[in-house]
Amino acid sequence: MDLDLKRKVAIVTGAARGIGQAIALTFAQEGSSVVISDIDLGGANVVAEEAKKLGGQAIAVRADVTKFDEMRRMVSETLGKFGRLDILVNNAGILYTEGKPISRKSFKDFTEEEDLSGELNVTLYGVLNCTRAVLPSMVNQKGGGIINIVSDAARKAGASGATLYSAGKGGIIAFSRNLAFELGPFGIRVNCVSPGYIRTTRVEAIESGDEKSPETVKYSQAIEPLLKQNPLGRIGTPQDIANIVVFLASSASSHITGQTVSVNGGSFMP
Repeated sequence: MDLDLKRKVAIVTGAARGIGQAIALTFAQEGSSVVISDIDLGGANVVAEEAKKLGGQAIAVRADVTKFDEMRRMVSETLGKFGRLDILVNNAGILYTEGKPISRKSFKDFTEEEDLSGELNVTLYGVLNCTRAVLPSMVNQKGGGIINIVSDAARKAGASGATLYSAGKGGIIAFSRNLAFELGPFGIRVNCVSPGYIRTTRVEAIESGDEKSPETVKYSQAIEPLLKQNPLGRIGTPQDIANIVVFLASSASSHITGQTVSVNGGSFMP
């Protein structure tokens, strides 16, 4: 099937590694031009070179999704290089601060003095900033696709320390649904992809013993029960997510908008 993605231009945030990297490289394989956006410019440059080897055009842009001015600059660089913008994949998240893995805690354990905005600034407001920055171009060309990476944690309970994270991801789902309704008349589709447990860069580091943090034991202990709940009997990969993202960005899904698609091997069936 021809996904009609040749000559399309996609921005992927948080694309220096993991799920974002897989998404960017899959777009490149389909012949799209890709903007590799990340706060890690070195990592983004590596992915951009990989994308070029696959036959696509690519540039790396250092941009912080929490800063709207940087999102506008990213869009300006995209339009200056490629002349158009067709797809936005809001994938950026937060797993590390100052080189150390974050440790999420229960909501009840936050003190009154603590600022709750850190993770929400990336998880929720980062999506709002990126989306707001691309919309003038997409509305002007009367077409585009926005795919937001959320999480099954937004639609089911049970992940320890994930309450704030779930709030952000749940907000994105509600935002996406309403935005799809608002932007449909302009030919712009908005959908979410909701990963289950995925073997990302951090999970690989934990499994290999390269990372030791307070969350390591949680991750390690969670794997076996998750596999027992999974009808397909395996943990997902970044490529599993990339495949559905590229489909949702393509003309093959032209009548799909406002949806949240779980990619989890059947471990959660909403």
